[in-house]
This record gives sequence, C-alpha cells and structure tokens, in this order.
Amino acid sequence: MLKRLDHVGVIVDDLDEASRFLAGMGMQHDRDIEIPGRLKASFYSCGDAKVEVIEIIEPGERAERLRSEKARIEHIALEVDDLATTVLALEGLGVRTQTPDPIRVGPNLNFWTVADTCDGVVYQLLQRQPAG
Repeated sequence: MLKRLDHVGVIVDDLDEASRFLAGMGMQHDRDIEIPGRLKASFYSCGDAKVEVIEIIEPGERAERLRSEKARIEHIALEVDDLATTVLALEGLGVRTQTPDPIRVGPNLNFWTVADTCDGVVYQLLQRQPAG
C-alpha cells in the first residue's frame, strides 16, 4: 500500500531564507512550484526523500497555516502504489480526506488527510502519474 516517504512539507515565514539555509546545509535544490496569489514552494533533496518549504502568500491562508510561528512542519507525504485502494483502506481506520476527489498537482494525484482523524498529523498521499 505505502511505497516510501516522499517529502516533509514545512510552512515557512520566508521562502528565500529557508532555501538559503537548506542549500547551506548541502541539500540539493530540486524544483520550485507556484500557485499564483496563493503560495510558492521549493523542494530540496536529502537522500531519497525531500523537504518542501512553502511560503503562503494569501493572507488569510497564511495566518491559518503558519499561525504565529516562523516555521512549522505541516504534512508528511507518502507515495502510494494505488491511491484509491490506499484511501479505502485508511477509511476503514476512520481516516478522512480533506476533499472527496483527488487533487492533481502536476502529473500526480493527491489526497491530504484530515489531521483530527490521523492522531493530529496531516498526511499527503500521492500517486505518481506519467507526465503528459
């Protein structure tokens, strides 16, 4: 059901500052993403896993997700073989997802869990899809 740890998502106050820190520690920059008006994020590789640093742009969402902190771990992303099968199995454990349907980010399909149904942790479940 679960393949591997893909990345850990960290909400940060300043993406440039967080990026300089991760690069300074020797992590390799992998890619950037942006959802205009909402967020900017950068991925850094550490072995087989990544750290995603996310700066929320939209003020209301920023206040909700960052709170009054400078940075905080927001989610743990797990790659799965089959998203539908995994979600069905987790529903049997009482886990709920934040949306009824998967969300496409790039070529991949994703669900995020509701923290209250996972001992307070948000998990991003991701199924890789061929590009194109």
